[in-house]
Amino acid sequence: MKNHLESTILIQCLIIDDDPFIRDLLIDKLNQYFPEIKILGTAKNGHEGLEQIERLHPDLIFLDVEMTDMTGFELLSKLEKVNFKVIFITSYQHYAIKAIRFNALDYLLKPFDLEELKNAVKRFKTYRNQNNVPMALKNLRSKNFSDQTLILNTQQGELHLVLKDIILVEGDRNYSYVHLTKNKKELVSKTLSNLKNF
Repeated sequence: MKNHLESTILIQCLIIDDDPFIRDLLIDKLNQYFPEIKILGTAKNGHEGLEQIERLHPDLIFLDVEMTDMTGFELLSKLEKVNFKVIFITSYQHYAIKAIRFNALDYLLKPFDLEELKNAVKRFKTYRNQNNVPMALKNLRSKNFSDQTLILNTQQGELHLVLKDIILVEGDRNYSYVHLTKNKKELVSKTLSNLKNF
């Protein structure tokens, strides 16, 4: 018969970050506040991370964007299959944040606090069955910016929009209308100012 703690473990996770302080901080916070998360292991660089992913098969990875041997995106591109969710960890507010937002992926900005971590885990649970990492990698490989796909949430679910098909974005309080080619129009759950950050 399983004990109570075993029955609450639903998420198996891996931490890949080259900063020992961040690894320890995450371990401490996850153990203290998230009994449903089991830490399978940690890795201090991309090569170790790849080995751990292949061996441990996590549901969720906390992944550093910029490590000493490779970026988090490079690590993901080396995998044949990405069948887990990723919460990126970064101290850089530059292209990486844009790439993450653009593909509706989640991230924690160092140094993160408990509330940010709680929100990230909550979003993971909500969108657990959606995996946007393959689209992110495809976008990063795309030579033409206009051929990239923007992922946005609507009341009906996720919307994948090719940039060259977007004609105009019109704000409407807490939402925005995205006008597309062929006289199409989509309502998305982001304000105009949110969309300007992409």
